Amino acid sequence: MVEAYLSGPIVNASLRKDDFYRVVVDTLEELGITVFAPQFSPKVNPTETYRRDTNAVRMCDFVVAEVSSPSLGVGMEIMLAIELVKPILMFCRKDSKDLSYMVQGADGKALFEYESVSDVRTFLLERSLESLMVQQCPSCSSQVAEITDEGLRCILCLRKFTV
Repeated sequence: MVEAYLSGPIVNASLRKDDFYRVVVDTLEELGITVFAPQFSPKVNPTETYRRDTNAVRMCDFVVAEVSSPSLGVGMEIMLAIELVKPILMFCRKDSKDLSYMVQGADGKALFEYESVSDVRTFLLERSLESLMVQQCPSCSSQVAEITDEGLRCILCLRKFTV
């Protein structure tokens, strides 16, 4: 069973992207992928939140992160995923002006800009998310690939390549 972790701002209500979170959870579950979404988990104390969320990142196969707005928690989850060599699918609204250089330059990620949550849904439906790995694409900035019968395919530009 493939498991995903959904990362996105939670505490600051003005930064939350609940429509994004719902679309990601619904789409991934439709694809048979189990999603841990702390955005919809019961509120617990800070220590339990840290332990629960970091454990979920450790256990997942890949991370989906909404990075349009700065968030310390999201940054910590992304860094943990990088250290664990977990593929990270980052989504940023096209009109966002606050994208961190650390996020833009992070290892192990594919960064997809979207205009609406329907773009996110389409992106997720058109990929083979059950077979992701961290691998630099020779044609674009993506560092996430799908494993296919013919070799590797970039998650972002969809070009096939071999290592």
